[in-house]
Amino acid sequence: MDVENDVWVSELSKKQFCFAELRTLMVATDWGDSREMEELAIAGHARALLEWHKISRFCGNCGGKTIPIDAGRRKQCSNEACKKRIYPRVDPVVIMLVIDKENDRALLSRQSRFVPRMWSCLAGFIEPGESLEEAVRRETLEETGIEVDEVIYHSSQPWPVGPNSMPCQLMVGFFAYAKSLEINVDKTELEDARWHSREDVKNALTFAEYEKAQRTAADKVDQMCKGVEKGLNFSSDFNVESGELAPMFIPGPFAIAHHLISAWIDQTCINSS
Repeated sequence: MDVENDVWVSELSKKQFCFAELRTLMVATDWGDSREMEELAIAGHARALLEWHKISRFCGNCGGKTIPIDAGRRKQCSNEACKKRIYPRVDPVVIMLVIDKENDRALLSRQSRFVPRMWSCLAGFIEPGESLEEAVRRETLEETGIEVDEVIYHSSQPWPVGPNSMPCQLMVGFFAYAKSLEINVDKTELEDARWHSREDVKNALTFAEYEKAQRTAADKVDQMCKGVEKGLNFSSDFNVESGELAPMFIPGPFAIAHHLISAWIDQTCINSS
């Protein structure tokens, strides 16, 4: 072992470790550190594979037990008469910022599992035989009663921190332009949905203090590793610098919702014709 590795092992042995949820680590990671972000991406890939292995123990073709192959990146049926190869499943999810162009507003929603005052974009799974654009229109109509006309692609993001039964999600982001404005919330899907002015959303981006949230979460993870705060709830409120609670905030830069909303605020989204 060379001297450099010797020093690295020595430093590593001084550190304390603990288990933390990947969603927590997304907040705690220094988003400006490329190495940390690369390590977080590896952790996300690993979690998605582990969850996929957990729910893919049997062959969907014959019911035989599956075994891992190709270093765990694939599975194969152990039944010699079948031997079907099974690949990790990716569930595409559309996530959309619905825009009222005439009144310069965006539609944001809340789910009951959200931390207090957090608002985000609408999202939903794609049905068989449905295009991405059709899914955006259907989900928006079903959840809020808003009819959508033009749908424009923005970007995509892997999301390995969804429910355990759906570990391999791909978030596909869109801007969607509303052609009706009256909201009728489906309470089985959402807690609330409202139109928000550009100014209010811009203030939410300012008040959320994501760097402060990152430092706070990183400190709490460090405390957990020292055994100080085991089982800590990381869904803490964000405060404005004055110490007063911000009226609302949106997900941080680790989430595609943040970038959809930021692009609209910066007016870098493609305008509807």
